[in-house]
Parts: sequence; C-alpha cells; structure tokens
Amino acid sequence: VRLAGGRFPNLGRVEVRPVGSFDWGTVCDNSFDIQDATVVCKMLGFERALQSHDAAHFGQGIGNIYMDELRCSGNETSLFDCGYDGWGNHSCSHSEDVGVTCGEHRRALYCSLLDAIFQLATVFKPGSSRIRLSGGYRANRGRVEVRPADSYDWGTVCDDEFDHYDATVVCRMLGYSSASWVYHQASFGQGTGPIYMDNVKCTGNETSLFYCAYNGWGNENCGHSEDVGVEC
Repeated sequence: VRLAGGRFPNLGRVEVRPVGSFDWGTVCDNSFDIQDATVVCKMLGFERALQSHDAAHFGQGIGNIYMDELRCSGNETSLFDCGYDGWGNHSCSHSEDVGVTCGEHRRALYCSLLDAIFQLATVFKPGSSRIRLSGGYRANRGRVEVRPADSYDWGTVCDDEFDHYDATVVCRMLGYSSASWVYHQASFGQGTGPIYMDNVKCTGNETSLFYCAYNGWGNENCGHSEDVGVEC
C-alpha cells in the first residue's frame, strides 16, 4: 500500500497492488470510512487516520481499481484482512478513487520508489533537528519552525489554538524545562516555505509536538502572518 498525489507523505490517494509484478491500482470510495482509513495509516507507520477523502480528492489514478466496498473494523493490521468485494471486483471509475490523511507519526523511514517518496516508518526525537526557534535575539525565544524530516525544507506552525500547553511541549523538545510565553501573529517575523501544522492541541505531557493532535501535515488555513512563536 502507498499514498500518491499528496503534498506530504501522510496524505494522498490510496494505492495498492497484489503480490508479484502487478501494477499499482486504486481503491474505490464506496463505503470507505474512517475505520478503513485507520488501517491504511497503520500499515504506513502512522498512529491513526485524520480523514478519508472521496471523489478523487488527490487526483485520479490510472490502471486497475483493485478494491471496492471496504469493510474494516479499524483493528486489522492490513487492509487486505478487511472485508471487500473481492480483488478487482468493483462498480467504480477513477473519479471515485479514495484518499486519506494520516496523523501522529511515530517511526519514519523514507525511500524513493517510482519517483515518489513514501513513508514506511517515522522517528521524531526530542531535541532533534526537526524543530527550532528562529527570529529571536536569544536562543530561548523565536518563531517555531518544524520539518517532517531532515531532507525537507523548514516550515512554520500556525497560531490557531496554540497555547501554553503547546509551547511547553516545544520548549521541552529543545531542552528547556517549561515555556514562559506564547507569541501570536508572527511576533518574530514571518517565516517562509510551508505552514506544516495548524490547530495544535497538546495536553502538555507529550514528549514531542508531533505526538499532539493537529490537522495533519500541511493541512492549514493560515498565512505566515499567523506564524506562532514561543519563549522558553
């Protein structure tokens, strides 16, 4: 299984193929729901699914439509363990290709396959090179910047719903004991590049910002005028 057509590794059109030399094909959106999406995301190393997308949201695939009328409980370890109409049995067109958005990465291993990057497993380490503060005149304050992996460009976090609990998790990742302030509306200047995270909702006990609830990588409705900052 893989995700194709999305801007980030955690979202895209669901594509599958039988064992062997068969071509990649798609999954029909008939009856496809969050339980089915959850199984797809777990197969790819994510904690859960945030959303399923109908009607070829990530573009129409090509080739075979392999699966239709998926009926997962959400507890299966593989999509192929779920009920469905049988391999290649469907009443769909590629305008019904289903997609998913996954959230809460744990382990990450990236490899290049067929000119695309597919996430198989993820690692976000506290204090790693995937979070930093920029634009502040001291090391303990600045605009929060993150990236999915070392090979990605740095991006920012939107200030929607960002509060002291979220800031506390950021500061702990950077080696500080706590957060003293949250700055909204690009107080440390506007960043560039992607806005990776929006509507972050931490409890304050997480060891990584990426373990908190949020909209999913790159799902946002913000401008860089809303880049959030913290002081640790």
